[in-house]
Amino acid sequence: MWPAVVTRRRASLSGVIAFCVACLSAPVWAQDFSLSGLADLRLVAPSGQISHADGSYGRFRWGDGRGSPILPEVGQMVLRGSASLSPDLRVVAEFRYDPSQKTALDIIDATIRYRPVSTSRWRWSLKGGAFFPPVSLENTQIGWTPEWTITPSAINSWVGEELRIFGAEAALEWRGDVDRFEFLASAFGLNEPVGAGLASYGWSFSDKPTGLLDHLRLVGSPRVFSDEFRHFDHAIGWYAGLSWERPDIGRLSLLRYDNEADPHASDRSQTGWRTEFWSLGFSTEIGPVTILSQAMTGSTMIAPSPYYRSTTNFWAVYVLAGIERGDWRYAIRYDRFGTSEVAAEPWPKGDENGQAGTASVIWTPRKYMSLASEVMAVDYNRPQRVLLGRSAHVTEVQAQLALRLKF
Repeated sequence: MWPAVVTRRRASLSGVIAFCVACLSAPVWAQDFSLSGLADLRLVAPSGQISHADGSYGRFRWGDGRGSPILPEVGQMVLRGSASLSPDLRVVAEFRYDPSQKTALDIIDATIRYRPVSTSRWRWSLKGGAFFPPVSLENTQIGWTPEWTITPSAINSWVGEELRIFGAEAALEWRGDVDRFEFLASAFGLNEPVGAGLASYGWSFSDKPTGLLDHLRLVGSPRVFSDEFRHFDHAIGWYAGLSWERPDIGRLSLLRYDNEADPHASDRSQTGWRTEFWSLGFSTEIGPVTILSQAMTGSTMIAPSPYYRSTTNFWAVYVLAGIERGDWRYAIRYDRFGTSEVAAEPWPKGDENGQAGTASVIWTPRKYMSLASEVMAVDYNRPQRVLLGRSAHVTEVQAQLALRLKF
C-alpha cells in the first residue's frame, strides 16, 4: 500500500508542477501577455508571544517571544503573469519570493479559465488549476493580499494558510436588468490535511498564504509540519456556492465546502482531516463607507486509529468598515472567533474563544507606491497554552508599517 500511496502523491505533485510550467510557457503563443508585481517591505513591532509560524500559539505571523522590533524585512515579493491564449481562454499564475518559505521561490496559484463571450443574459465559465476557493471578500489584490488592511481577518488568514483548490470550477451566471445571480460548483483533491493547523494552534492572523511547495508549522517540539497539499485517499472534495448582487443593496454569497477526506487515511507522515464548513458573506456601500462582513462555521475531524478520534468545531465572524478619501484609505475591523474540541483525552483540549480589533491607514501617493500602517489587538483564551508553561488567557498587540511597490 505504501508504494502505491507514494506513487499517487508524486504523480499529483508532478501534475501541478507540469501545469505551472505550462503557465510559464504560455506567453510563447499568447495573443497578449502582461506582467505585474509587488514588493512588500516591512517594519514590525510584534507582540511578546512566539508566533504560530514558529511552533507556538501566538496569533500573528511575526513574533519571537521577546517583543523585540523587527527591522526592515521582506514581507513578500510577488510576480503575476497573465496571458490570453484566445478571446475566451486566459492563463494566470502568481509566484512569490520569500526566504522564510521551504523554497525561497514558490507558486501561490496557477489557473486557466475558459469563458466564452455571451450576448444573452446567461454566461458560463470553466476554471482549472490550483486556486483559492471563492470565500474571501478582503483578499482581492495581487498575491492574494487584502485591499483594506495589511493582515486579513481570521477567516481569510486560515483560508490562505490551509486551503487551496487543485481541481476545476464551473460557474453559471444570470444577468438581469438590476439583479445578478451566480452559481459555482467545484471538484478537487490534494487538500486532505486541511484543518490540521486550525486544530493545532487555533485561529490566527497572517498575511502569508502557504505556497504550493511549502509546509505549515504546527505546535510541537521537535519541529512538526503539515504538508497541506497532498492526496493520499480516493476522495474527491467539492464546494458549491450561490451569490446574488444588486447595485443598490450589495452582494450576498453563500458557500458550502467539504473536502470529503477519510479521517482514517494516512501516508505515515500525514493523516487525513475531514473538514467541512459553511461561509456567508455580505458586502455593501452606505454612502462613502464600504462594509464587508463574513461568517464561517464548520468542523474538522481526525481518527488515525480506533483508539483516537478528535473533532474540532470552529466558527468565526468579522465586520469591516472602510472609507476612501483621495489618496487615503481608512479601515477598522472587528473579529470574533472560537473553537471547541471533542476528544476523550483529559488534558486541555483545543478550545478557544477570542476577539480582535484592527485599525489600518493606507496612503497611495503614486499608482505604483503605497505606505500602509496597521495596529491589531487580539484577546483570547486557549487552555492548551498551559502545556507550554504560559497563561491560558493573553492579549497580543502588533503594529506594522509596510512599503508596497507595484508595477
